[in-house]
Amino acid sequence: MASGNGPGSGAERLNIAVVGVGPVGSILAAWLAKAGHHVGVVDIDEPHIAAIRKDGLHVEGMREAHGKPAEAVLKCAELGARRWDFVAVSTKASILHTVMPDAALLAGKEGYVVSVQNGLDTEQELAAVEGPDRTLRMIVNYAGGKVAAGRIKMMFFNGHNAVGTMTPQGEAAARRFAALVDAAGLETDYTDNVRKFEWEKTILNAAMSPLCALTDLTMRECFESPKMNALSKALLVEGIAVAKADGYEWEPGFLDHCVTYLSKAGHHRASMWVDVSNKRPTEIRFLNGRIADVGDQRGVPAPLHRTISTLIEGIEQSWASPHR
Repeated sequence: MASGNGPGSGAERLNIAVVGVGPVGSILAAWLAKAGHHVGVVDIDEPHIAAIRKDGLHVEGMREAHGKPAEAVLKCAELGARRWDFVAVSTKASILHTVMPDAALLAGKEGYVVSVQNGLDTEQELAAVEGPDRTLRMIVNYAGGKVAAGRIKMMFFNGHNAVGTMTPQGEAAARRFAALVDAAGLETDYTDNVRKFEWEKTILNAAMSPLCALTDLTMRECFESPKMNALSKALLVEGIAVAKADGYEWEPGFLDHCVTYLSKAGHHRASMWVDVSNKRPTEIRFLNGRIADVGDQRGVPAPLHRTISTLIEGIEQSWASPHR
C-alpha cells in the first residue's frame, strides 16, 4: 500500500517537471511535491501559476493533499537549470506538437518524458521528439476539476494508475517512475502491457466525454438519460470490437465493467465539455477519431466513433468561420 509519507531518510529525492497543470497534472504534482521531490510545474494559466507559486497546490474532494512545487513557471525555458529525471507531460493531447520540443529539452539526454494524456497513441507524439527508448506512458484512473486558481477537486479515483514503456530499454525507468508515484500516495503499478490499459481508458473516455460536449449534459445526466446511455453503450461495444481487432481482448463481462465504471461519474463536466465551452482544440482525434482510424486499418469499421469525431471536429471548425 502506498504510504504517501515522502522519500524519507535515505530515499532518493528526484527532480520531476510536470508540464501542464490542469486537474490531472495538478494532482500528480501536488502528491509528488508533498512527498518531498523537487517538482517544477509549467502552465500558461497565469493566475493558476501565481497561486501555486504563492501557496502551492491544494487538492480537495475524495482525497486531500497540499504540496508546494519548488518552481512554478509559465514556460519550460523558465525552469531552473537542472537535470530533470522525469518530465511528465499532462497537457491536452491536441497541443503536444507545440509542447514537446521544450519538454524534450528539459529531459535532455538522461531524463525521460512521460505521456500523461487521454487518448490512444499520445506517446507516439513524444517519442517522435524524444525517441521511444526515453518515452514512457502513464494511464491515470483519477479525475478532477479546477475550482479556483491553485485549487483542484478530485472527483474520483477508480483503481490503480499504470505506467509502461515503449521499448525494453525504458523498463527500469518505467518501474522507477511507477514506484515513486505509488510511494507518494497515488496508487500506481508498472505494467508490461500499457497499451491494453491505454485502450481501456480510451474506450471509456470516448463513450462519454464527447456526448457531454455535444449535449451540454453533466456526466451523471448523460449516463441517466436513456437515449444517451444507449448511445454510450453502443460506443463501448464498437470500441471493444476495434480493440479486439487490434489484438487486445478482455475477460467476459468487460462491457458490464465499463458501464459500471461510467455509472460512478458525478454531476461534473467532462474535460471535452470544458474545451468546447472555451473554444479550445479537443482531444477528439486521439479518442473517437483514433478508434475509427484503427478500425479502418483493421477492417472493423467504427461508424459511430467516426460520426462523433466528425461532429466535434465540425464544432471546432465553426470557431474559425468568418460567417459567425
